Amino acid sequence: MLALAPLSSHSGWLAQMTFGKVTEVIVIILITVVVIKLWQRFLDGLGDAAPRSRFFFKTLIPLGAAVMWLLAAGSVARIFSPSTEALLAVTASMGLAIGLGSQDLVKNLIGGLVILADRPYQLGDRVQIGDATGEIDHIGFRSTKMTNFDDTRITIPNSEILTCKIWNSNSGVPDEQVSADIYVDAAADPNEVLKIGYEAAYCSPYLLLSKPVVCLVADQFEYQPYMRLRIKGYVYDHRAEPRFQSDITSRAKTELRRRGLLPGMVDKTAVSRSPEPPLASPKKPKGKKRAKKATRSQRS
Repeated sequence: MLALAPLSSHSGWLAQMTFGKVTEVIVIILITVVVIKLWQRFLDGLGDAAPRSRFFFKTLIPLGAAVMWLLAAGSVARIFSPSTEALLAVTASMGLAIGLGSQDLVKNLIGGLVILADRPYQLGDRVQIGDATGEIDHIGFRSTKMTNFDDTRITIPNSEILTCKIWNSNSGVPDEQVSADIYVDAAADPNEVLKIGYEAAYCSPYLLLSKPVVCLVADQFEYQPYMRLRIKGYVYDHRAEPRFQSDITSRAKTELRRRGLLPGMVDKTAVSRSPEPPLASPKKPKGKKRAKKATRSQRS
């Protein structure tokens, strides 16, 4: 009697799966997918229209998608209206199937729930996960997707993110600190190099003037001694990071080249300013002249 109860529950639940109900479920799933896509496009449009609030609108995308999927799941449950025994039997069967054949999927689902709860990053953040760096544009239950500066889409399973180190550059705000390294001659004047670094940073159109600019110099050695100039500033939008680095590098190196402060140029400039006198022709020793005179007198 007890062994036949689950079987009867299964048969009763399967008997409810008519063509009309299955069609209704498919329609509900399709409508849910379309509504989520429209919701995402709507919020992306609001973020583009108001860049300072872009991260707030990005945060609403996964929350709205989760709510819509829950509503869809409730609608599907009301269509079939399974009994308690049938629901328990189906749940046990699905749990057994997932435990045996979908262990990685379960790990990814758990990782997605942990990411949504812990929030180490959110949509729109510039992060580095392991060896991958890019802007987060999708957080799902199975994987996280990002796009790097080369416009390459990177997909990382959520199970791997649980054990990886994560570097977040902006943490939900549009501005980000960016640094650029420029190498100058080891004999260059540090104060002059620092002045050029500050001028290059403050002249950049991508700089966020409300945040500080820091320039540092340090002596280093690799094959030969040189001085490293590090310029650190904030951009108003983290998407301008490569443009800011290129702009300040171009400005600083142009001025350093004009002043002859790049590696290998200081010594050449010093040599050209103080040329060495030409070498004098070697003089013959006087002893040989006296010997020649003595031989001429003897012959005469």
